Amino acid sequence: MPEQFAEVVFPIPLKQVFSYSVPETLAAAVAPGSRVLVSFGRRHTVGVVTGLTRTAPTSKVPVKPLGSILDDEPFLTPDLLELGRWMADYYHCSLGEALFAMLPTGYRRNPKAFLTLVPGADPKKVEALLASLGKLRGVNVESLLGGNVALTPRTRRLAEALRREGLGAVRTAGKEASEKGRGAKPSAPKAGPLLHPQQQAALEAVTRRLSPQGFHCFLLQGVTGSGKTEVYLRAIAEALEKGRQALVLIPEIALTPQTVERFTDRFGDRVAVLHSRLSQEQRTSEWHKIFEGKADVAVGARSALFAPMRKLGLVVVDEEHEGSYKQEDAPRYQARDAAVKRAQLSGAVALLGSATPSLESVKNAQEGKYTLLPMPERVNKRPLPKVKLVDLREEWASRGEERPVLSLALEEALRETLERKEQAILFLNRRGFSTVTLCLKCGEQVHCPNCSIPVTSHRVREGQGLLCHYCDWRGPVPGKCPSCKDGEVKQLGLGTERVEEELKAKFPKARVARMDLDTTRKAGSLEGILGKFRRKETDLLVGTQMIAKGHDFPGVTLVGVVGADVGLALPDFRASERVFQLMVQVAGRAGRAEKEGTIYLQTFHPEHSALQAAVRHDTASFFASELELRKALGYPPYSRLGLLVYRHPEERKASAAAEKAAEFLGREGRRLGVQVMGPAPCPIFKLRGQYRFQVLLKCPKPGPLRELVRALDAKVETPTGVIRVVDLDPQNML
Repeated sequence: MPEQFAEVVFPIPLKQVFSYSVPETLAAAVAPGSRVLVSFGRRHTVGVVTGLTRTAPTSKVPVKPLGSILDDEPFLTPDLLELGRWMADYYHCSLGEALFAMLPTGYRRNPKAFLTLVPGADPKKVEALLASLGKLRGVNVESLLGGNVALTPRTRRLAEALRREGLGAVRTAGKEASEKGRGAKPSAPKAGPLLHPQQQAALEAVTRRLSPQGFHCFLLQGVTGSGKTEVYLRAIAEALEKGRQALVLIPEIALTPQTVERFTDRFGDRVAVLHSRLSQEQRTSEWHKIFEGKADVAVGARSALFAPMRKLGLVVVDEEHEGSYKQEDAPRYQARDAAVKRAQLSGAVALLGSATPSLESVKNAQEGKYTLLPMPERVNKRPLPKVKLVDLREEWASRGEERPVLSLALEEALRETLERKEQAILFLNRRGFSTVTLCLKCGEQVHCPNCSIPVTSHRVREGQGLLCHYCDWRGPVPGKCPSCKDGEVKQLGLGTERVEEELKAKFPKARVARMDLDTTRKAGSLEGILGKFRRKETDLLVGTQMIAKGHDFPGVTLVGVVGADVGLALPDFRASERVFQLMVQVAGRAGRAEKEGTIYLQTFHPEHSALQAAVRHDTASFFASELELRKALGYPPYSRLGLLVYRHPEERKASAAAEKAAEFLGREGRRLGVQVMGPAPCPIFKLRGQYRFQVLLKCPKPGPLRELVRALDAKVETPTGVIRVVDLDPQNML
């Protein structure tokens, strides 16, 4: 038989597959998707096998042998390997970057692996083997029995000899986690509440597609409180009944406690949870529950997309419009779109849900690519909350020098809510105390020294001071202006800390809590804040977008949006869409039980179309007008975008690299029908000490974009020291 070779990739940006020869002793165990430990350069590192071949490499470089196979069976299933190839091609990353993103963090690095003897191994044979290899310091039969011999380059020959003779094996941290992840016998799903007609119709449409097996994508557009989660739960139960598995993606870690509670209450120990707030050991344990078939329902944030399921039948993406589904580091995938692709590769049903779908999904439904499942009413026909706009221009004019956090109308509504022993949510999508530190003499704002953005003042997080939310730079509040050295510095603008302080001053008897990134850093803090509010041990909850969507708090009858304008002025074509979605979502937290809800939106732009549509709960007219505008401007969903960012600590080097690339892209782009805009400074020109220039690509189809970027790679070399980022279908335009 000709010699066998393994094609191996690594978590590096090189789009290259490396060949290793497969020793006869490993030939039966190696397979695509396996993790292997190999010699790479001057060190040993973990790689993933993507294929096997009998064709010898043509390179003149000597082919090294595989060192060892780290897993008893491949960690990456065939559909995940195919998904990785699609991600590498579509999002312009290496196959290694795509595949390693699918593995738990602990499995991406050299494993903490140890040699162990198989049960019943003859100690005399082991001793003879050790003698034949030459005594290794610290290695004897007792140390092997105790599992205390680490797998290192020094002991690799011993490991191979033990495996060859049937005396030993390699034990990794993953196997320990695997044992810890073993649960009891899976329980049968519990029954849920009676469905109302629109839920039943949506469920029946999904169920028909679950059998026979085949891909189909649904868009479940249901108003807040319409019972979308119950449809998810029933569809999952149907998938399990047919012997298949289900994957559920949620956009915010803040939603995890409530979501997990609902899913585990229905499906018991058949549920596994995957998100970044888990410890590495917990995440590995949950991953192994899925890998070993002990959990048939995986619930988690973006990276849960890669749960190792072999019988996937249903993929649910809740709040599918959320920007947090976009990965901002390589591989820069959009989890919603990748979830649809995984469902297609697995012959599964994809179910995308939202009260305010993305315009991309709306257009796909209009064109018949997705089947629309409308749910326009709340459960039991409960009314949607009343939304009232408060014009802050009039409010400030009537109150003279006072610049209130709460309008008189919102303050009075809060007082009445507390008197009725009901709960309220105060929303502001800015954390900290004040968002601007300004000189009253020269007008200059205090900026971060590393980033071209104003710093935020904090009064609670690790003491009072200034903080950059991008690079985490900290500094004291200056006594005098750093620019003119003379003017008095004043703090302006609102953050969640300021709102919390105002509520405690206005309502001293109320129990107030704040939920933002600063208050949820410690393990268990997120669950604690949400738990107390759900048990009605908190009256008023202040927070950022972490509280704006997905939560079901029956006691909440009032929601106050302190600053509805936040985000409207951003230089991003999606600004209006995001503000509309956020307003509708946060409004949906009120009036979800028997009592009606009321929303107050405080704004300086009450006439803005996004806010007017939110007041009317009118998604149809907003989508229609926004789609018409996007079509006229040639922006998504009527085109596809590619964003190239060049950055360097020296402005001229970043600029020169972007100019050189733009010249080539403009010339080649005309041939391919790709519009090239730029180069131009990024809206956030300096970030973490590096200057940034961008080139924007626009084309009706994604194929020419990818072809153009590949041509750029082949023909134009990025200067040494300059970092280039390629982001296809970008969400963050700043």
